[in-house]
Amino acid sequence: APLAIKAAGISCVVAESFARIFYRNSINIGLPILECPSAVKDIRPGDILAVDLAKGVVSNITQDQRYEAVSCPPFMQGIIEAGGLIDFVGRTLRKDG
Repeated sequence: APLAIKAAGISCVVAESFARIFYRNSINIGLPILECPSAVKDIRPGDILAVDLAKGVVSNITQDQRYEAVSCPPFMQGIIEAGGLIDFVGRTLRKDG
């Protein structure tokens, strides 16, 4: 499922919670995800969101609202920024020589 979501052009998923396998698969392919129940309750179709993964903040630009989410640990952010686990490992191996 995360692969299909990413292939559809979705840049980030915000939800109340994630199943462990979905969470892990999302990180492995570099799909940013955030758990933020309060934002999910307020977001409406067509709302424009801005997400700060490092700080764990979801901003609903349309409604001028800001929500605190559960942020990813720095090592997971590195995997997401690299584009997924395979790219992260490749970069790490190249950097280490």
